[in-house]
Amino acid sequence: MQKVIIIGSGPAGLLLAHYLLSRGNYQVEIYESRLDPRLAKQSNQRTFPIALQSRGLNAIEQIFGLKVALAKKGVWSQGVLIHGKQGQPRRINRKMPTLLIDRNQLNLALLEYLLEKHSQELVTVKFDCSCVDINLESHEAILEHNNGERFTAKYDRLVGADGVRSQVREVLSARSDIQCQQDFIPDVYKSLHVPRITSDKTVELVGNYVHTSTLGKGIRLVLAPQPDDWLHGTLIFPLDNNPLDNCTTDEEVLAYFQENTPFLKSVMRLEDVAVLRQRPVSKILTVKCDRMHVGDRILLVGDAVHAVSPSIGQGCNASLQDVQVFAQCLDRYEDKWEEALPAFTAERLSDVHALRELSDYTFPRSKPMMLEFVFRLTVGKKLRPWFPLLTNPLPMELIMESELPYSEVLKRSEGWINRVKESMQN
Repeated sequence: MQKVIIIGSGPAGLLLAHYLLSRGNYQVEIYESRLDPRLAKQSNQRTFPIALQSRGLNAIEQIFGLKVALAKKGVWSQGVLIHGKQGQPRRINRKMPTLLIDRNQLNLALLEYLLEKHSQELVTVKFDCSCVDINLESHEAILEHNNGERFTAKYDRLVGADGVRSQVREVLSARSDIQCQQDFIPDVYKSLHVPRITSDKTVELVGNYVHTSTLGKGIRLVLAPQPDDWLHGTLIFPLDNNPLDNCTTDEEVLAYFQENTPFLKSVMRLEDVAVLRQRPVSKILTVKCDRMHVGDRILLVGDAVHAVSPSIGQGCNASLQDVQVFAQCLDRYEDKWEEALPAFTAERLSDVHALRELSDYTFPRSKPMMLEFVFRLTVGKKLRPWFPLLTNPLPMELIMESELPYSEVLKRSEGWINRVKESMQN
């Protein structure tokens, strides 16, 4: 029985615990710096909607019953509605349905299902404590309660799944065991919640499509339906172009949305924009590492090792897929981590590096390319059977409607990616 310590109880860490415990020869301890989500009030300021697509869903489906548990907390989406200032929205249907779920609810469902299926002898989860150091020689994690009290925990294997600001990664990086590049992307965002249905039930926005709108000057709005008949999403804008900076009252903010997103005119209320104004602007940090393991005992997964821009909605999907790919390596090498770890890095690193490129350069910034982007996603798809050479799929289509490795998507999309890069430099 191998003892595995997992630092971080986000989606990747919790799913990995499911996978390891299903193998029958592991004991798992999970340490999380945040409060227990079953006891703490969920904050709407620290959450966002996640779209689980084929890659993430395939990883979840390997654990019997887990997909059903998650679906109870989410909404199945059939595609995207692109709203303009006038006329009917453009509809982009997806071949593969997407599960829209709030990140807090995703974590909660993964945690509850884990503790329901496995005994306390096999899995324990300790909240309100952080990893502050690792002794690689004695195989001990040095942890600290939020009250400052320190303690140690011995491990046979250790997993850094503690997100974009991973302490495990920082410890390893400080020792030069891993090389890491961190950057903030040019865009920032604010979380936004809007009712999907008016209080008198006379207006109802579509409940099984993601609603998007481009507001100009690099400003975008993405809203995902949630089970409680709300739209939960983000207002994304360049750091130096916050569209709300010039609004001094809630009424002015509401007027901005009524002018630029008329599809929300009936459902958005003054109290919704009042909450929006109070929410902080969130920056997005990206992470790129030169490996996904250290030695024969330490594994890094998810945002801890490859955080990317959320522009194409693949961060969580890639993190969950990490877990599935690593489990396949354990299968191949019969749970010999000293062989499975380097095999995992060799197999997975090129894909997560490709995902960074795709996340940065799939979504166009210039107006001409945005018009082409929408045209090819709508009209171009219909023309493809007759003019296949003139209507090659965009990287967004290959990501959303296939299970191609990210590295293969990048290879097939090289022309589009280079054009987006050039447009951003001009």
